[in-house]
Amino acid sequence: MDYFAALTAFVEAAEGNNFSRAADRLGIKASTVSRYVKDLELDLGIALFNRSTRTLHLTEGGQTFLMHARRVLDELEQAKAATSALNEHPRGLLKLNLPPAFARHHVLPTLNTFLARYPQIKLELVLDDTHVNLIHAGADLAIRIGTLADSTLKARKICDETWRLVVSQAFCLEHPAPSNPAELAALPAILGRDVAADIAFANGHEVSPLVHKDCIRINDLDAQLIAAQQGLGFALLPDWLVATRIEAGALMVWLPEWNIRIAARQSAVWFVYPPKRIVSSKVRCFIDFIVEQLGETPHWKRVN
Repeated sequence: MDYFAALTAFVEAAEGNNFSRAADRLGIKASTVSRYVKDLELDLGIALFNRSTRTLHLTEGGQTFLMHARRVLDELEQAKAATSALNEHPRGLLKLNLPPAFARHHVLPTLNTFLARYPQIKLELVLDDTHVNLIHAGADLAIRIGTLADSTLKARKICDETWRLVVSQAFCLEHPAPSNPAELAALPAILGRDVAADIAFANGHEVSPLVHKDCIRINDLDAQLIAAQQGLGFALLPDWLVATRIEAGALMVWLPEWNIRIAARQSAVWFVYPPKRIVSSKVRCFIDFIVEQLGETPHWKRVN
């Protein structure tokens, strides 16, 4: 039984004291209204109307049920109105799940502008590199980096991600630039945890795995960046993290003609959100805002 339709039919029949008048108001058959009422009576185990040839009279149980049914339908209308208002004018709590380093460099610096533009939105940010279940976590939107696993989530690509082999000016003074990836084996490295075996360099049809000597393992990209700037070794870092340092001359790019591959997969930056027929205005406006701030071609893609 469609309980919402049955409640609506019952209320209309009670207020008009007639199945036919209720049917006319709802645009359905009188027999359909009668069936809905019978289904409700069977479900409740009580008669809702005393019937006569010309009119209907509510029973005591019918009067009690009518009071609560009206309240339910009124609450539903209020819920619909409130939800529609949310979609017309972005407002309410927006829960975001973001990679820590990307959030620090490309999201947090924009939030003053976002909140000034949308003052009725409240933000809750969770900075986490793990791919949490957005539905279970109650998150409205996430930014994820890498290769997306197959899922029912909706996704929109922000841009492809390119990795760079970078070193500090001081490191360059101590170590000559390598002519090929094999020469990195003699140099200290700064790497994430358990990723070296998955890293390879590609140049045309030539592929060379990463081989390194000494290695500092760090599980945080910002910390890897700081270590590289201090000259502790060469680092492999994403373009969105190092582009401004390269542009400023704080970091140098080695082996720029070689593409860095991790786990032999293409990597990208994505918006990810739970599957819904209609995306809420607060989610939509945040996506549009970040795209506007980054540009159709983000700044880091314009730095060689």
